Order: sequence, then structure tokens, then C-alpha cells
Amino acid sequence: MNGGFGRLLAVETMKARRAPVFVLCTVIVVLAPALLAAAAILALRANSSSSFAAKARLLVHGSGWDAYVGTGAEVMSVAVLLCLGFGFAWCFGREFTEDTVVGLFGLPVGRGAIALAKCAVLLVWSVLVSIASTLVLLGVGLALGNLGSQPPQWWLPLGVCLLTACNTFPLAWLATVTRGYLGAVGGLVGLVVVTQLVTSFGGGGWFPWAVPGLWAGFGGAEIQVGGMQFALPVVVALISVGATAVRWRGLELGNA
Repeated sequence: MNGGFGRLLAVETMKARRAPVFVLCTVIVVLAPALLAAAAILALRANSSSSFAAKARLLVHGSGWDAYVGTGAEVMSVAVLLCLGFGFAWCFGREFTEDTVVGLFGLPVGRGAIALAKCAVLLVWSVLVSIASTLVLLGVGLALGNLGSQPPQWWLPLGVCLLTACNTFPLAWLATVTRGYLGAVGGLVGLVVVTQLVTSFGGGGWFPWAVPGLWAGFGGAEIQVGGMQFALPVVVALISVGATAVRWRGLELGNA
């Protein structure tokens, strides 16, 4: 069984490495937060009156490293959910959309194990992307200069990335239930909308999908999250992985 699961991991890793959606999403998540945060800081330094500078004033809080890292973390909370969400939806949904799920019934391993292998690969991808995005953010900050001598809070963008990645795991279950990635993409859009609504009504602190953004600084410094609230996205991920594995274990050839 261990050898079979190892081969599953190798196959799923190969699928992910060769998928353009994974490459594109990785590039966006790694580069966009650093570039947008740097652009916001430069616009404020230039005291520009452009529309971008006006939006930057709403996003940037504080000064120096805190302002730069916080802005990057805010961008990450959105970019990671959207980009990794597309990757999760594709990883599970493609098996149904491209009719490759039928061939999986002939493998000498359980379909629940296939789902777990997919989740494991997505977890590793999420962690690597989170680390890379954080390192690029800090590197661009050093190149930007004049951010002060206070050490950057590197754990903020890294934590925001990881918690947001946890919140994308329900899309694996949704892609399975809807038999394709379009349903999961629709669910992703719905999550973004609902998160905005819940946050607007003041309930974001206990809504898992809002926690990373609020931690990053969306909503202002007066809104604080911590403690058990950080555990909510992790619980969402664990429940989603279990539900997805159970759903895959119950797939039948006639309704696959």
C-alpha cells in the first residue's frame, strides 16, 4: 500500500508540474504581492495624485517595513485564494471534465487514496508557493530600500499565505461533487462575495475565509484576530480533506 501511495504521489506531482494552470498560478502568487506592494510604497513616496496612489493610501497602513509587508500580505490573502483555488479546482475537476476518472477505477489502489494523494500534492504546492512568495516579498523590500531598520514581520505574509491555502481545500470537495472544475470555480467566486458581505457586517473575525485578510490588515488596525480564530482555516482544511476522500471512496463507475 505504501508503495502504491508513493506512486500515486509521483503521478499527481507529475500532473501538477506539467499543468499550465499550476505554473501560471505559481508565478502570479509569487510575484504579484511583492510588485504591487512595492508599487504602492513608491506611489506614496512620490506623493502621486493618481488613482492608483489613492487606492494605495487605503491599503497601506503604518510606515517602513510594517507598511510594505502588511500591504503585501493583504494582496496575498486575495491572490492565494484565487490562484490556488483555480489549481485545486483543476486538480480534482479535470478528472471528470476530461473523463479520466473512469481510468482511475482500474488502479490497484482505493479511490480514497487517490484523493488523499491529490490533497498531499496540493498541500506541498501551497507550502512551497507560500515560502517563495514570502521570500520574494522580503527580497523586493530590501531592494526597495528606505524601509527602516526594524526587522520585517516575515511571519505575517507567510502565515496569511498558509491560512488562505487552507481555505481553498473545500474546492477539492466541490469539484468532486459538481463533477468538474467549473462548479468549483463558481464556488470560489461565491466564497469571495460571501466573505466580503460577512466582513462588511462585522462577522469576519469568525468566518474562516475572512481571517487571513483581517490578519493582514483589511478592515484597519482596529480589527484584530488571533488565538482560536487562526485555527478555523485549519479545521476547514481537515474537514474538507476528509469529506473529499470519503466522496471519492464512494464513487461508482456508473455515476463517475
